Amino acid sequence: MATQKSIDDHSISRIRSSVSGFTLIELIVVIVILGILAAVALPRFANLGGDARAASIQALAGAVRSSVAVVRSFTALRGQGALGAEVNITWIDLDASTPVRIWSGYPDRWCDGIGMTLTGATVPAGGCYLSTTAVPFGNYTFYGFGNGTIPNGDAGWRLEDAPDPQNCSVAYTYNGTGTPVITEYTSGC
Repeated sequence: MATQKSIDDHSISRIRSSVSGFTLIELIVVIVILGILAAVALPRFANLGGDARAASIQALAGAVRSSVAVVRSFTALRGQGALGAEVNITWIDLDASTPVRIWSGYPDRWCDGIGMTLTGATVPAGGCYLSTTAVPFGNYTFYGFGNGTIPNGDAGWRLEDAPDPQNCSVAYTYNGTGTPVITEYTSGC
């Protein structure tokens, strides 16, 4: 029995001596690998705000495209609307409180045209025809045609809190002929 115990004690001490922690080299290698991963992954996570702003612009562009299609369908079914004072301008009521300026069958490029097609938009007290005045719309600001704040001077919306608001915007290009073009700019988001 004594020999059995000495064998067990000898085996246990040998097992204890063979179990050891990481060597200094192994720890340094792990730290270097973690540092490389952090250097690669951190910039991807740090730009989440830019990705969110770009996604917001893309969603707004989709909403504008949908609203143009709704207005076009509305005018195709119910007619061009009531005549306006300007040539080729008519007015339709999307609902009881939302008159929309129509130019040759599509929303005009002012806040009382395309600007009114999105839910929650309001026209300033002085109106907005031929005005490039900024009109707040939720997190966005709408600018009418001919402004210097949307690329190419088109009408559209932009995020004012973006690093480069002009290039974090949705442009509405329409000159009264053809089909309107909706362009999203996300490079400045």
